[in-house]
Amino acid sequence: MRRQLGAAVLTALLFAALLPTRALAVPELQVAAKKESGAAETQAGAHPYSLEIGLSSGGSLRSARIGLAPGLLINPTQTTECSAAAFHTPRTSPYEASDSGENCPSSSQVGTIAVDAGGTIRHFGVFALASAAGILTQLGAAPFGVPLVFTGRLRGGDSGLDLELGEVPESLDLLSLEMTIWGTPWRGRGEGESHDSLRGDCLNEQTGGSWGECHVFDAGPAATEAVKSYLTLPTTPCGAPPQFTAAVTSWSGSSGEAAATIAPLVNCKKALTVPKVQLMTEAAAARTGLAFNLEVNDGGGILNPDGIARPPVKTVVVTLPEGLTINPSLGAGLGVCGEAEWARETATSEPGTGCPGDSKIGNVALDGVLGLPEQLKGSLYLARPYANPFGKLIAVYMLARLPDRGLIVKSQGRIEPDPGTGRLVAAFDQLPRLLYDHFALTLREGQRSTLLSPPTCGTYGAGLDVASWAEPALFTHTSSYFLITHGDGPAPCPSGGTPPFATDLLAGSMSATAGAFAPFYVRMSRTDAEQEITSYSATLPPGLLGRIAGVATCSDEAISAAARRTAAEELTEPSCPAASSIGHTLVGFGTGSTLAWAPGGLYLAGPYHGAPLSVVAVDAAMIGPFDLGVVVVRQAVEIDPRSAQVSLDAADSDPIPHLLDGIPLHLRDIHVYVDRPKFMLNPTSCDPMQVESRLGGAGSNPFDPADDTTSTSIQRYQVIGCTALGFRPRLSLRLLGSARHGGYPSLRAVYRPGRGANLRAVAVNLPPSVFLAQEHIDEVCSRVEFKTGSCPAGSVYGRARAITPLLDEPLVGRVYLRSSTSAVPDLVADLHGRGIEIEVPGRIDSSRGRIRATFEALPDAPVTSFTMTLFGGKRGLIANAGNPCRGKRRVSARFIAQSNLTAITHRPLKAKCRKARRSRKQGGRR
Repeated sequence: MRRQLGAAVLTALLFAALLPTRALAVPELQVAAKKESGAAETQAGAHPYSLEIGLSSGGSLRSARIGLAPGLLINPTQTTECSAAAFHTPRTSPYEASDSGENCPSSSQVGTIAVDAGGTIRHFGVFALASAAGILTQLGAAPFGVPLVFTGRLRGGDSGLDLELGEVPESLDLLSLEMTIWGTPWRGRGEGESHDSLRGDCLNEQTGGSWGECHVFDAGPAATEAVKSYLTLPTTPCGAPPQFTAAVTSWSGSSGEAAATIAPLVNCKKALTVPKVQLMTEAAAARTGLAFNLEVNDGGGILNPDGIARPPVKTVVVTLPEGLTINPSLGAGLGVCGEAEWARETATSEPGTGCPGDSKIGNVALDGVLGLPEQLKGSLYLARPYANPFGKLIAVYMLARLPDRGLIVKSQGRIEPDPGTGRLVAAFDQLPRLLYDHFALTLREGQRSTLLSPPTCGTYGAGLDVASWAEPALFTHTSSYFLITHGDGPAPCPSGGTPPFATDLLAGSMSATAGAFAPFYVRMSRTDAEQEITSYSATLPPGLLGRIAGVATCSDEAISAAARRTAAEELTEPSCPAASSIGHTLVGFGTGSTLAWAPGGLYLAGPYHGAPLSVVAVDAAMIGPFDLGVVVVRQAVEIDPRSAQVSLDAADSDPIPHLLDGIPLHLRDIHVYVDRPKFMLNPTSCDPMQVESRLGGAGSNPFDPADDTTSTSIQRYQVIGCTALGFRPRLSLRLLGSARHGGYPSLRAVYRPGRGANLRAVAVNLPPSVFLAQEHIDEVCSRVEFKTGSCPAGSVYGRARAITPLLDEPLVGRVYLRSSTSAVPDLVADLHGRGIEIEVPGRIDSSRGRIRATFEALPDAPVTSFTMTLFGGKRGLIANAGNPCRGKRRVSARFIAQSNLTAITHRPLKAKCRKARRSRKQGGRR
């Protein structure tokens, strides 16, 4: 039995192997778009009488995907839709036993299909089915009671439509199909294109013709409804035949692909409508959004059976007028969308799955897409700067979707600001290829609006360049205009004039204690209607000084390199060393109450433009997600040689930029904190003083320095507690050299303040035993020579040295006789150190027969000691009237502190005297 069973199985296998098998051959696809006459329909954008699709194979078809030509439109809502229940309910056919397996209303029929099932060819109706959520459209037929459903989905690449035939039951043995889709299923009662003769029971399933006398059991659209087309041919390309594709699989396991074309299209060129650009405001220098509207078809071109659809717009380039700029406030709290997040956006993705909500900057809406009554809605997102398809600072992602229909359109655009003027050019090069009526894009308005309107009133035009998918290289050039008619809020219209410039300024020490270390703070702010801030100058109160001892300087190389870095690099690792930091800054950009803030560092730097020192602000211009690089503003620090008063001179300093990478900064608020510990030292004078600040404004044209203006602000400044400082000055004088009568000794004076207020003035009276050697007054330096540093060598009569805790090195220099209005020249110490120059002038006269030297209006600056040495000998200015070693000679001095406290001292005039030799008797034992 085993041998007999084995032989039987072997025989069966051999017999099966010898039987002819039905393997799937290379599929064949035929497609034709026809007029009612049967001729080919070639008018681009027309509505054909029918679209015929034939798909055949030599085997049993399992599944198929028919790719319609890009741009061929099926309007899913033109007809009544057949419900799933009706589609799966059989009905009796008058033709033999080949019952149609559906009970759909005639008003939902959109064509016919002929199927070859195992060699039997029959014809059935094709119906528009009620689509499930996320599906654009479904077509269905039920030959021999077997449902065949073609699911229509939009392709992402070319916006074409795929008809996907799901798994066909093997029992049907489907060898080929020929499907005819009517261009306008319902034309109206009694009209030729109503196709009534092939509807419902009128269809002869054997011949594909009509039974003749038959009844259409339900009506089409009501007489009051407009007749709508169902098919629209592509609007492009002309001259090249639109291509269709097919991919099939068989029950034998093989697969294949095929392609076919229809007759080339003609008359693709259609006049494009003019887009419109409109601001959301008519106010000058105001926060605003922007509305962009593009009418492509008016509805009739897509839905009117006798109309011709216009080709969709492929490229739009919008050149906004100068003065309409990006609002930096947009960056406050703004996020970005990365390429991976953008790729995750689908027709049915949930909010936040792809682009984050905080990256949204506008709304998008498309009406009449594929003739649908529903609107596609979506958003405009900011792409991650530089990490986007264009590699640009500013790029955007645009999408709109209709989840119920599984529709999504996505596009990308770039926005390029002019680096010199900030003028914006926005370009979208791959707008949706789908047919639609109206495209609308609106940019956000409000506190964090995307744009700022022009600063003056007038008529402004946006340049528009538009090209269609039919002629991508042919642009239509036009303009769209809008008006700026009034100022922002209650402000008058600034047309033709210069905006006001009276900025608010606050400056002062954080503590008012005299002689104490205290951070110094400056705040500059302006309103939206005022001019841009372009420069800052200031003169600080006398005695408000910085202790630069122990503070490093940021090198010129580091400062230069900072300007070439990104903001992210600067934030991660500052360019200047921490040892040179003297404070920080905080700068607000934008308009309204919502500003984008950028932090920065404040550093001490070396000589700049002739000034001995400089202060450099290095701000990382990270405005929200926009990395605009590093803003470097270096201010020259001048030291008044007479008062040691500190000033910042804008003429020798960097301007404050208001344009970076083409982005106008609209700088609104500047905070400067000089807060290095024990750096800023308060005055020791409690007299009322002031901080005088001078700000530069941009005038009527921010990009033309010729019309810049200036605003001056005076801030009252006064410290308290001066008398509590005390005042204990000490002065010693010593004669060196010749002590004989008529000799010319050297004179050395040493001043030490002790603790307390700084010295304001001192008058020193020498004893009568010392008089002025006028015979030695040879050369005198003129004031002009002194100012230019060209005093003759013969005018030098001594040297001076001052040690101050504010500097690492002493101030040293020569002592000159300088011309004076009086008969006797002034005695002036010319001190230098770390590039700083300080002059200490003294007036020489006599009082009660005694030489008097008076030094007034001295700098309110602390010194550890001040030493002045006058030469003796042939260059000596002092002569002895007697022997200074005999008797007591006193120097009287009257000191006045910066706090107005007074001290009077009487000190002996010391001299270098020889000790008398002892006699032997005097030297013996006692």
